[in-house]
Amino acid sequence: MLNSVTSKICLLATLGLAISASAVEKKKIDFVLGVDGDFKAAIAAANASGASANNRFVLFVPDGEYDITKLTGDEHGKTTFSASNVSIVGQSVDKTIIWNTTDTEGISTTATLYFPKNNNMYMQDITLQNKGSYNSGNAARQVALQQNEGDKFIYKNVRLLSGQDTYYTKKGRTYWEGGEIDGTVDFICGGGDVFFEGTKLVMTRNGGYITASQNPGDWGYVFNNATITVSNSSYNGTFYLGRSWGHAKTVFLNARMIAQPKAEGWGPDMNSAPQVFGEYNSKDGDGNSVNTSMRKTYFNGGKDASTATTLKTVWNASDAAKYTLSNVLGGSDNWDPTKLTEQVSAPKIEQQGAEIVWADDDNARAWVVFVNGRYKANVVAPSFALDGIAVGTKITVRAANSMGGLGAYSNEVATVDANATYYKVTLGDAIGGKVTTNLSSDKVLEGKTAIFTAEPNEGWTFAGWSGKSVADIDASKATAEIVAACDIELIPSFTAKGTTVFQVEDGIITNAAAESNNAGFNGTAFVNFAAGDLSTILVPVYAEVAGEYQVEIRYANGSGKARSLAAAAPGECAAGIDGCKSAEILSFAATTNWTTWDTLSIAARLPAGASYFTFATIGGNDGPNLDQLELILIKADETTSVRGLSAPSLQLVPTTRVRLFTLTGQLIRESAGSTVSTENLAAGMYLLQRGDGSLLRQQIIRVK
Repeated sequence: MLNSVTSKICLLATLGLAISASAVEKKKIDFVLGVDGDFKAAIAAANASGASANNRFVLFVPDGEYDITKLTGDEHGKTTFSASNVSIVGQSVDKTIIWNTTDTEGISTTATLYFPKNNNMYMQDITLQNKGSYNSGNAARQVALQQNEGDKFIYKNVRLLSGQDTYYTKKGRTYWEGGEIDGTVDFICGGGDVFFEGTKLVMTRNGGYITASQNPGDWGYVFNNATITVSNSSYNGTFYLGRSWGHAKTVFLNARMIAQPKAEGWGPDMNSAPQVFGEYNSKDGDGNSVNTSMRKTYFNGGKDASTATTLKTVWNASDAAKYTLSNVLGGSDNWDPTKLTEQVSAPKIEQQGAEIVWADDDNARAWVVFVNGRYKANVVAPSFALDGIAVGTKITVRAANSMGGLGAYSNEVATVDANATYYKVTLGDAIGGKVTTNLSSDKVLEGKTAIFTAEPNEGWTFAGWSGKSVADIDASKATAEIVAACDIELIPSFTAKGTTVFQVEDGIITNAAAESNNAGFNGTAFVNFAAGDLSTILVPVYAEVAGEYQVEIRYANGSGKARSLAAAAPGECAAGIDGCKSAEILSFAATTNWTTWDTLSIAARLPAGASYFTFATIGGNDGPNLDQLELILIKADETTSVRGLSAPSLQLVPTTRVRLFTLTGQLIRESAGSTVSTENLAAGMYLLQRGDGSLLRQQIIRVK
């Protein structure tokens, strides 16, 4: 069993398990608008960058409104951005706005931003607006975003504002995650395969059309979990979900219709009948099913009557099942854009001397530093020098993912005098629980009150604090407060007396998941290992006495064949022992299905008190689902039992001092003589230590 990070690495190396090398390469943001130049300079830099799939160009746009009509637009105000493998990332969707106006109308001549043949484009947290028609209520064709050809476009939390033809697509695969599109008529129009996940659609006029699909790809427009609303309540019930511009394919799945279309749902055809119009599981704003009984099913083909057809437009679950993201966008290369939109966790920052520091993160390409809410710098090391920053300035930091998209803001730090003193904080391993604190790192500012709260797992109890700072607190209370005046060291102790069953989901889980979707498990969840990268669980257990145990491992394995895990019992791979040769390979036989639970029995030697049992996947293979461990004592190590005495005490001579500890090291009784009282002690195992001035002896005793 592993008792430290060092020993854990030792075990993994011995088993020949590769630790994932999926860290994102550190690289600064390539261009910051307003710092490195204007939008014209940004386009030039992207074009000259030689960006590739493995060397992405990231343009960051701080909060502000940027009129690019004359700066980069042609004679009609249309801006062409032709570089591929580019990310355009804003600071916030509401306050980062790139806009234009045009002197004409037309679907091919007015775009605020035009991507002609781009590939692998990424946009996040930004608004594109064509002000020529936004909120005017007219149907002028003035585009906010046009993508002509190319493949693999991603838009995360992007907002498009215009009137008719707000968003114009032609070919390729596109993924929308969140975001908002506003418009009046056909405001999402064109071809390609576009999957919208959770996107808000806002109708801004009476009697408009949300979509106009034309010569689409294999799937067309697929809206999943979209929210449909209107800018004016009088527009409710006056618009259509879409119409066929040419052989249309448009599907709405699980839509939340705060505003609802006309009863027929779909409008009259333009140049041909649709090939696919579908709607499944539409709900109103209160979660009630929308009445779709009047939805249109016959389409006359418009200008091309030869295409007239009858379609099933109200679908059941079976009809909708094939319209998954992987089917729509996977293609021959199994593209999964959701892996690229994942955000990096917000760092926890603190000031140390003349720097703001935070923990490194392998998933972060860079970090962006904000001073009083405004962009200040971007860095690739987890620190920021406070040169020239006034005391009291508010600092926040956001991490950029591999595409340059920024995650949530960190905690806010108000800067203090750089010469302030900091002390180190050390917390011992919390087996059987965890410790929460108001600190953001392992340092604390002199004079600051550091708060530590020990929180036991279900079935465990807090047993006390130890460590060199224990004299500064009430060691029996779960919450400890210390005003920092020197280094702090606290070690929490937890016990699980009275139970022999321990839940796997209470462990330290790495690259695995606590789940509850398969029935029959005990506790609150089971743990599902992951294939590919190394997957591990450190399960806390508590033994009343040291000795030999039978360990019953409850598991399910519905894969149809045996799956293996590496296991190490407590103490079997101590830090510093090279090789960890005592790690055991366990084979878990297949069970009938994933809701059928069985047990695998193994023998293990356990120390008294709290410790960890470790399980790890092998060679990138998946493992069984683990539910719980049960400990059955086979043979206890020799102990001394102390039963109820008429005058409860222990007398050991010759001796000059007697001390009594819990098995986790907390001193609970001490005597300068030869006797120590056991009165009012809870039943259980204790460590007795006695000395005669020249020799120290200790033994484990049982109090009943």
